[in-house]
Amino acid sequence: MTTAPRAARQRRICMLVYGDTPTGLPPMVNLGVSLVAAGFDVELICLAPQTPPANAEVLVPGLRITRLHVHSRRFFHAIFGKGTTLPGLAAVQYVASYLEFVTKAVVAALRSDADVYEANDLPPLLAAVVSARLRGKPVVFRAHELWSEATPNVRFAAFWKFMERFLVPRSDYVVTPDTNRSRIYEVELKTRRPPITVRNCPLYRPPIASRRLRDELCRRGIRCSTVVLYQGLVDSGRCIEEIAEATRYFDDGVVLVIMGTGHGKWASPATSLSGYDRIVVLPPVPYHEVVPFTASADIGILLYRNDCRNNYYCAPNKLYEYMMMGLPMIAANYPGLLPLVEGEDVGLCVDPESPKAIADAVNRLAGDPDRRERMRRNGLQLTRDRYNWEIESTPLLELYGSLASSDVQ
Repeated sequence: MTTAPRAARQRRICMLVYGDTPTGLPPMVNLGVSLVAAGFDVELICLAPQTPPANAEVLVPGLRITRLHVHSRRFFHAIFGKGTTLPGLAAVQYVASYLEFVTKAVVAALRSDADVYEANDLPPLLAAVVSARLRGKPVVFRAHELWSEATPNVRFAAFWKFMERFLVPRSDYVVTPDTNRSRIYEVELKTRRPPITVRNCPLYRPPIASRRLRDELCRRGIRCSTVVLYQGLVDSGRCIEEIAEATRYFDDGVVLVIMGTGHGKWASPATSLSGYDRIVVLPPVPYHEVVPFTASADIGILLYRNDCRNNYYCAPNKLYEYMMMGLPMIAANYPGLLPLVEGEDVGLCVDPESPKAIADAVNRLAGDPDRRERMRRNGLQLTRDRYNWEIESTPLLELYGSLASSDVQ
């Protein structure tokens, strides 16, 4: 009697992230979308939120999520509060929370029975490497940031530098969003193979016509000819002070809309920026609802302060989101941005710490509608033909397909 061959099980990917808001990392979610569409079974392991999110997350259909409760973090917060000023106590809390996460993430990752383990940024890489080695499976490190240099003053930077040097060479593949960062990982952190560069392009969406921002400004009694949009994290590292000061030099009719939120002194952007007449601050909206706001602006602006290599070699997905909705942009004159922004004629690059230079660039675009229209067309064509996730993700999908193709019955 002949027994019919047993069908191979579905290929499985286990993603790990040390965060409680998966949609806050669009490149990870975009890959999840693509993997599920390609027939993979995808599990995402992340932290459970300490408080219920203000907006319900819209996640990828078919993407399974395992949330880990880190009780040590709650214990310390309950006793000492969330913002302890004692360095020793903060270090103990940090280490205890991290070790609890790693332990629980390893257990969850082993249960996932995955064919490929993916760590998104450095903190979950230890759990991914341990799980992958115990099961004899490959691990992919998606280095969205230069983690130990993400800001000028990274907490416990020495610890994270050690982790980078220990774990990166033990990763089978490293993926970064910028060629400059890929070079740093290969030369300084000794990757096993040359890193794969995959840009932070969003899933392609055709441009839409929208008046969302203009209607909001009209509702507030604000008349303008040109709307400049800054959307995202409101923070000094994004040169918000310089952008705000630049509005004092804007030509008549030019208004800046800031849509986002921040922390610390930027926890209430509307209050912090109340002294600027040409700035309108709107609250952030969920990532999946942002497109109508973006599409209704005339110029996009995104700047990073040159105070760490992570900023100098920035690779913002916002760049492609602006282009995809036809917004000419003002960006920093950094090596990772110049070839695209000015080389492809989709915007202007400036010294991000010069309010006058920022204002001059805004006024040049605001006063030249023909130039804006040319940049708009260039951005739309580039994102349709080249800079979209469907095209940019091809090397990753091929890699995951080959890594998970072993015949596991």
